[in-house]
Amino acid sequence: MKPLKIKKWPLLFLIAGAIAVSAVTTTVLANNTTLTVRASVLNVRLGPGLAYNVMGRVNNGTQLTVISKSNSWYQVRLAGNKIGWVASWLVDQNEPSTSSAKVATVTQAANVRASASTTAKILGRLSVGDAVNVVYTEGPWSQIAYHNTAAWVASRLIRDTGRTTTLSTPTQRAKTATTDRTTTTASTATSVTATTAANIRQAAGLNARVVTRVPKNTKLAVIKQSGEWYQVKTSTGKTGYVAGWVVSVPGATSGKVATSLGEATIVLDPGHGGSDAGALSTNGKYEKTYTLLMAKAVGAALSAQGANVVYTRDTDSFVDLEPRAATSRKLKADVFISFHFDSSPKANSATGFTSYYYSSGKSKTLASYLDRGFTNLNLTNRGIAFGNYQVLRDNSQPSVLLEMGYINTDKDFKEISSATYRQQVATDVTQSLTSYFKAGNHQ
Repeated sequence: MKPLKIKKWPLLFLIAGAIAVSAVTTTVLANNTTLTVRASVLNVRLGPGLAYNVMGRVNNGTQLTVISKSNSWYQVRLAGNKIGWVASWLVDQNEPSTSSAKVATVTQAANVRASASTTAKILGRLSVGDAVNVVYTEGPWSQIAYHNTAAWVASRLIRDTGRTTTLSTPTQRAKTATTDRTTTTASTATSVTATTAANIRQAAGLNARVVTRVPKNTKLAVIKQSGEWYQVKTSTGKTGYVAGWVVSVPGATSGKVATSLGEATIVLDPGHGGSDAGALSTNGKYEKTYTLLMAKAVGAALSAQGANVVYTRDTDSFVDLEPRAATSRKLKADVFISFHFDSSPKANSATGFTSYYYSSGKSKTLASYLDRGFTNLNLTNRGIAFGNYQVLRDNSQPSVLLEMGYINTDKDFKEISSATYRQQVATDVTQSLTSYFKAGNHQ
C-alpha cells in the first residue's frame, strides 16, 4: 500500500449492506417469524452459545422477532433495536404474524425455501394438489404459512383458488403486554431518503433478489415498515424493500450509541479495488484481492455476534477514498476498520502487521484494543502508530487502518493468502471489539 498517494477519480460509490454469514451454520429466516419466550426468564447472549456473555434478559411471554438461526440458537431483535441470541429450547416458534391468507393449490412439485431465493435453504417439498396458505406475494415468490413458520415458494408453481382462510393463533402467545414485542407494522414515515446508493430488494432480507438500485439522496415513498426494512415505491413505480440502516427518516433523531458489539454498526473497508489493484506480491498477486477476503472473514465473525456490518465494497470494484470515510460518518459507525497489506521498497525486507490511528482519542484507544488482541498470529506485531491516511483523517468516527502483513514478503504472503490466517484475524478482532465495547470506550 502507498499510504499518502491520494488520487481523485470520478466518483463510483458502491456500498453493500450484505452481511457475510456462514452458509453452513446460519440460516436467514423470513422477517416476520416470531418466538415466544417459554422460560420464566431468558438470557439473551452476545453469540450463539452458552460461552458468550449475557447482554440482557427477557421475561416469560415476550415475543421476539427472528433474524437468523445458528445451530440450536436464534438471533433475535429486541426492544431498542438490540440484537442478541437465545437458546431454541427455551422458546416456542410462532406462526407468521398475519391473521388471514389466500388458499392456493400446488400445480407442480415445489421446494419450500427459507427465503425468496433459489439458493435459500430448502425447508421441505410440496406435492401436486397440496393446499397452501399464502400470506403475500412479491414478484415471482409467495410467502406461505408452513409448519408454524413463514417460508417461500415459487409463485409459478401454485394457483390461487379464490378462497381465503384465517390463520390459527399460536397457543404460546404473550401472557402480558410487553415493550419487547416487535412485529410488522405500518410505518409512521411516508417517505425515506437513501443516505447512500441502495439496493431495493424483492423481499425484506439481504439474501433477497435485487429489484433495482437507487442512487444516494433518492426519495422513496413508504408503503409499510417490516422490522428494520421499509417496503417502498420508487418514482418509476417499482416496489421493493430497502434496509432501514441505509435510509434516513424525516424528523428522526440520530441513533443512540451502541452499548455492546451486538448493538454496533461496524463499517469494514477493504482497501483498493477495481482499477486500483494496490501492492503486488512477489508472484504478482494483487493486494485488492486479499483485503476483500480479509474484510469478509472479519465481517462474518462480527455479524455472527449480532453486529450490523456494512462494507464499503463487497466486489472487485473501485471506490474512491472520500466515500469510504463518508460512509462511516453518515452511518454514524461505532467502529470503522480499513484493511490493507504493506509493501516494502525491496521484496522480502520487512515483515509484520501494524495498527494505525489518526485521532488521538477514541481511535487511538480502538487501535490499542485491536493491537493487544492480536494474539493468534504468526507474524510480528509492530504495534500501533499514527497514520495520516485520508480514510482516517476525514473520518469523524472511531477508526483504524490495519496493515496485516507485507504482501511482497514471501513469509508474510503465505499467511495473507491463507484462510486460516484470515479466520485468526477475524477471531481476534471480534474478541477485541467485544472487550472494547464492554469497557465503555464507545461512550
